[in-house]
Amino acid sequence: MTAESSVPRATDTITVLEGFDAMRVFLEVIWQRQDRTSHEIGFVLGGSRWVDGSLADPTIWEDWLVAIRMSRRRAQGEHDIVNHYA
Repeated sequence: MTAESSVPRATDTITVLEGFDAMRVFLEVIWQRQDRTSHEIGFVLGGSRWVDGSLADPTIWEDWLVAIRMSRRRAQGEHDIVNHYA
């Protein structure tokens, strides 16, 4: 793999699981930059850790799936996504 091919493009696609792990890494980097003072990010990171093949807080996965549905709806032009949460 070359350095150029490892740079993500906006048109790249990833799996739901890869997206979840990428979100977790993203939040961890932000948390570390803030000297780990944000308790909210720390809470999400703690619940989203993989422990023996499962998440420490399984409801985080359900929230992640809802976020994906909301994101897809936004991409399809639905602007009132909060009312379509369920």
